[in-house]
Amino acid sequence: MNNIIYLTGISEKNGNGVAISVWMKGFLFIMGLLLMCSGVLVPQFAWCLDSAQQEAFVASLPQGESFDNGGSPYVWLLTLRAEKTDIRKDMAVEDVIERKGLFSVYKQSQATAPSIRAENESADNVPTHPVVYNLKMKSIGIITGKLWLNLKDMQDAPSIANMYNIPLYFANNEMSTAFYDIPGDVNIQTLRKQLEADTRVLRVTLDMVDVIKHLR
Repeated sequence: MNNIIYLTGISEKNGNGVAISVWMKGFLFIMGLLLMCSGVLVPQFAWCLDSAQQEAFVASLPQGESFDNGGSPYVWLLTLRAEKTDIRKDMAVEDVIERKGLFSVYKQSQATAPSIRAENESADNVPTHPVVYNLKMKSIGIITGKLWLNLKDMQDAPSIANMYNIPLYFANNEMSTAFYDIPGDVNIQTLRKQLEADTRVLRVTLDMVDVIKHLR
C-alpha cells in the first residue's frame, strides 16, 4: 500500500510551472485514447471499430478478385492504399484508416489497379502500396512489392526474371525458391496470374504486411 501511495504522489511541473501528478497524466492519457476511439477528437478509425463494423466497412469497399497467398484467402481492396508512415509528411491524421507496421492505410476516392506507384497528389511523391483483405483472419494486408517463387528448376530463375521484368535479388537453392522485386506501375494481380500459369512455377507468394497492427 505504501508503494502505491508513493507512486501516485509523484508529481512534475509542466511548461507553466504547474505541478501535475503522474497519476493524473496517466488518467488524462487514457481519457484521450477513449475520446479518440469514440470519434470525439478524430473520426473513427478502423482500429476503433468492433469486428462486425470492420467487416461492414470492408464490404462497402470496391473489391477486386480473390486469391490465395501462403494458404490464406485474400481479396484486393481497390480504393485503399498504403504509404510508409515515416516518408509521407503531409498526410492528415483523419485520413488514416489503420496503421500497421511501418505503413499507414488510407482511402482514396477512385479504385485503382493493384500496383506500386508514385502518388502524384502527394507533395513528397512517395510510393503507395496496394491493400488486400485477409478473408480468414479478417485483417488488412499491405503488399510490400516483393514476391517469391517456388520453382521446379532453380536454373529457370534468371530467365523468369527477364521474361516478366522482375529483378531477381536472391535465390535459395535448398528451398527451391527465388526472390524478386516487383517494378512500379506493374499490375500485380495480372502478374501473379501470369506467374501461376507458368509451368516452371510451383507456387507464387506475394510478400505482405498482415495481422500485426498498432495505434502509433
